[in-house]
Amino acid sequence: MSLVKKILMGGVVVVSVLAILLPFAKAANLPEELLTMPIYLTTGEVVTLKQYQGKKPVYLKFWATWCKPCLKQMPHFEEVNQQYGNDLVVIAINLGMNDDITALTKVQKEFNLSMSMAIDKSGDLAQGFRLLGTPYHLLFDKQMNLVHIGHEADESIDNKIALVTRGKEIDLLANNVITASEAPLKLNLEDDKVHALFFSATWCDWYHQDLRPEVAKQCILAQKSVNKFSQKYESIAWQGVISRLWTGQAELSNYIKKYQIKHPIAIDVSNSLFHQYEIKDLPSLVIVKEGKVILKTSDFSDQESLLKQLSVL
Repeated sequence: MSLVKKILMGGVVVVSVLAILLPFAKAANLPEELLTMPIYLTTGEVVTLKQYQGKKPVYLKFWATWCKPCLKQMPHFEEVNQQYGNDLVVIAINLGMNDDITALTKVQKEFNLSMSMAIDKSGDLAQGFRLLGTPYHLLFDKQMNLVHIGHEADESIDNKIALVTRGKEIDLLANNVITASEAPLKLNLEDDKVHALFFSATWCDWYHQDLRPEVAKQCILAQKSVNKFSQKYESIAWQGVISRLWTGQAELSNYIKKYQIKHPIAIDVSNSLFHQYEIKDLPSLVIVKEGKVILKTSDFSDQESLLKQLSVL
């Protein structure tokens, strides 16, 4: 079993973004664009990190209702809010990927969650904070300096929460751990060709089998369909765009082999295409002509209708 698969299945091995990507530095505040980025709470209230600056430290946690490690950590998350809620702003940010308010509310009730809830409908927060996988913990001190980033609900974050809520100083993380980004996947979508962008994930078919079996079926059907479509409609420029969440080249290679994919496919390492086309459901197909979206769908069940639409492009 691959390391990524162990993470997704909630195993004991967890990739630390901190260890891989985030070198320590003496001090750095968040850039203004992140301090002022709106967080839309499910209550209708809109908050920013800046409004808490100088008042209270903040703990953000990105999660999804179908993320098994996220659910496993929920009792710890609620315990933190119960213990430190008066001195710490705690916000649970749902990815909004293959998710909705109904699923969120169900989890909220199941675990009696009392912290503020938000849904990242636009994907701006995940993009701004360089989300690479859930659960994703971000802890900021009272001055909104980033002091912790990672995936585990462990002693490390517990100790830091205890310190920041008492106003104690902690070694800060470098500013570029948030603002630095990988080179975007470059595609020329402004030419006179019709481009078909197929958005999916290497884990979409198997990870959703237990909690979201219908999504898993769609993922399998969609990839097999796109394989056929790309052979049938060769005048269309087909491109598979794979989510960077929990995914590296090893996972992509296994995925290509598993489905015998012949069309071009690559990981959207910067998440720029997922963000640009507001992909909130996997799988999704986006047809672009002269830089404009002329078709966007996440429903691959009606093959006849899809074929008819593709045939006239």
